[in-house]
Amino acid sequence: MKNLLAGVLILSGIGFAGCEDDTPDYNPYNNYKTYPLKELSAEAKAVRDYVKADAVIAHRGSTFWAPEETEAAFRWARNMGADYLELDLQRTSDGVLLALHDGNLQRTSNIESVFPGQDDYPVSRFTLKQLRELDAGSWFNIDKPENARSSFKGLQICTLEDVLLIAEGMKVKRNSLNQPYYKVEDGSETIDLKASTGVFVFVVDDKDNGNRPGIYAETKEPYLFPNMEADLAVFLSEVGWNVTDSPKVIPTTVGKVDVANTKGRFILQTFSRESVVKLEKVLPGVPKCMLLWEDESAGYVRPSNSIESIAEFINFSVEYNCHIAGPSIAGNPNKYPELTEPWMCEMYHRAGMIVHAYSFDTEDQLRKYNGDYFYAGVSRFDDPARAISGDFQYDVNPNMFIDGGFTNLTDLSMKYQKRSVDETAQDVFETLGYNL
Repeated sequence: MKNLLAGVLILSGIGFAGCEDDTPDYNPYNNYKTYPLKELSAEAKAVRDYVKADAVIAHRGSTFWAPEETEAAFRWARNMGADYLELDLQRTSDGVLLALHDGNLQRTSNIESVFPGQDDYPVSRFTLKQLRELDAGSWFNIDKPENARSSFKGLQICTLEDVLLIAEGMKVKRNSLNQPYYKVEDGSETIDLKASTGVFVFVVDDKDNGNRPGIYAETKEPYLFPNMEADLAVFLSEVGWNVTDSPKVIPTTVGKVDVANTKGRFILQTFSRESVVKLEKVLPGVPKCMLLWEDESAGYVRPSNSIESIAEFINFSVEYNCHIAGPSIAGNPNKYPELTEPWMCEMYHRAGMIVHAYSFDTEDQLRKYNGDYFYAGVSRFDDPARAISGDFQYDVNPNMFIDGGFTNLTDLSMKYQKRSVDETAQDVFETLGYNL
């Protein structure tokens, strides 16, 4: 680790070689503690504290164990014990808010066969009923045969409302052939999609184990979905999930995840600065995460992982009451840019923000960004009073590490945090009825 830090320091020095003498050489190991930063207000910190500590955030439900952002992925993450179900918000042509990541449906559905010639169309070109025609599960069995399950075939795209209901302990109503029921305009139910509204009928999940996770939803660039932020605010108030507007009581069970019945039940996240400005206007007092990617400050002279760009990102986030910094982490399998170095985390924390990094797929990543390697490999979940072991370029302290993370392997994060789980990842699927 000492050699690694030294290497980083050398590379940092190379990056500033050739600068004019009047350009300050802000070496992060010397100046990150004093570089000017704004700080969240007392009111904003109170909202920040709504958020569950050491949050395990189920990225798209799971991208590893199940077809992402489907009923199977979200039910699994709920029963596995995730604190938050993470999703990406998009909107249909008839105004329904969806849980879907990609801008089109090529990767995660059979759109080429259902709507020939329209496979590269944006999601916003389709109605909810059209999207319900798609098989959003079979692709996963081809992509990840080691985790394939026959019952993933035919899974459908979820709406935001679907995910909220799953978090509340519900599931889609199905007949003996596993066909879903849809709502009809006259209030009745049918398995005939064409005769329906396309909205699922939900029932109490008989396999629900009592966990009530919150929701962590990402908005996209506003030009893709004009006024989505306002639509989201109205919808959350209508369904009782807006904590600033008469939130409903969601029953919880002692000893189980209860985030859905707290003020931290819904977290907003975005990479878009324009979107976060809009979110702060229509949903003030709701926790917000400003996501950070290496291109975040591409228009600035220095790269976005420099002390100046990190500070600019933080100061913008604080101005618009973003309570959480969401930087990427390095390492396999994603090989994202490194924006969660210890000195960076200390800067995020100095502004009063908490750190939810993305995306954790290995135990090594969990140990690294929780600081274990500064403490002779000891986890704070094993020993909260762990002692630093070694000499480092800066003063190691808890503010240099994360406060939670997005993961495709909720089971791995649960194990790392020493949380009790009812079943293995595979057993949860079997219990929920997703057979091999």
